Amino acid sequence: MKKFYDTVVIGGGLTGLTAAVYLSKAGKSVLVIEKERQLGGLARTTKVNGAYFNLGPHAMYEGGAALEILRDLECVPRGGYASKKEMSGIYGNQIIQITKDFSLEESEEWRKVMGTLSDVKTDLLYSISIKEWAEKNIGHERVRDLFYAMCRQWSYCMDIGEISSGFVIEQGKLAANGVRYVEGGWQKVVDNLRKKAEHFGATISSDIKAEQILLKEDAVKAVILSNGRFIQSKSVITAIGPTELCELVQGYEHMSIGKWKGMSHPLYGSCLDVALRKVPDPTCVFALSLDEPLYYSNHSISVRLSDDDSHVLHVMKYNGNNNLSEVEMDERRLRELLNLLQPGWENEVVAVRFVPNQLIAYDSRSVMNHGVGVAPGPVVPEISGLFVAGDWVGRRGRLADAAMDSARQAAKEAINFN
Repeated sequence: MKKFYDTVVIGGGLTGLTAAVYLSKAGKSVLVIEKERQLGGLARTTKVNGAYFNLGPHAMYEGGAALEILRDLECVPRGGYASKKEMSGIYGNQIIQITKDFSLEESEEWRKVMGTLSDVKTDLLYSISIKEWAEKNIGHERVRDLFYAMCRQWSYCMDIGEISSGFVIEQGKLAANGVRYVEGGWQKVVDNLRKKAEHFGATISSDIKAEQILLKEDAVKAVILSNGRFIQSKSVITAIGPTELCELVQGYEHMSIGKWKGMSHPLYGSCLDVALRKVPDPTCVFALSLDEPLYYSNHSISVRLSDDDSHVLHVMKYNGNNNLSEVEMDERRLRELLNLLQPGWENEVVAVRFVPNQLIAYDSRSVMNHGVGVAPGPVVPEISGLFVAGDWVGRRGRLADAAMDSARQAAKEAINFN
């Protein structure tokens, strides 16, 4: 670790590593700081009894920024696409087949809604909630409920009265292009980006924390680390959440970053990940609840996620902005859902992991903010040389798409600044 770098990147997840690749590729000296021992952030993968568990269900959209950037950087991991087989629904704790169990009129309306979604002009819909849009455009209640279930999956937000319809519909259009899973888990993406950044000369340090971004005359001067090191730099890209960022900057209350922190509405979910020797009902690949914020998927239909060909299934409950959802109740409900969809699954268990109240995204992309991240772009106007990136920055996409796109933009700003 040197005493001076052109840019210090705080955060070693997809966001920080993407920024580091673009910066180092442009010939800039870069230091990436990650407080955890393992790089990856929300894209970490954990191996349990030979099964590779991401932090809940993870996927990339064909046509989204993540795949576009990975292709640009020649870092695309092996993967496969989600099955297009028939989707199951859960309504009143009963399994229904979409659209076989719908009436003729409901089936026709559902096909019309999904068939014309790509034609919906979203320019004027970012300040309208998906609830308001659906009530105006979908007549049958069950069709509306199914559409809301799809919107929860696209946005990870359960509050249909809060989420921007323009934002969600754009996510739906991307999903229609193809949903890609990563062979061996998302740690493969993280590792590929790390190798690429180091190939171009970036320095990456984990298990070390940034304590303060030191400013002088409203400009970045240095970063103080938890080990007492003082790293001088002309610019900093933060690849962390708005609350963490504010902890690093004195006087944030009077800056845009303080405003962004106050506007952000993080999203949480409880996830039950299981690996099974054999799936009791292999025909049940994907299911959404129409009357509860629940999701189920078998990702092993498309990619290998274990050393011994075990099947990795994900069951999830969307908790919205609530990170205090009752843990025992959430786990019980997810196990009940798995019992309904895969009866006898507990006899085939290789590995089980339950993660309650997991952070999913730093912002919900609400109607109040017109479907845009709370930070409109990477530049912090009050501090010369400070740039932000993450899923709460900019307009484009959700999760990895938003994080990596904003990282690319932040890197461009830092390259031009230096």
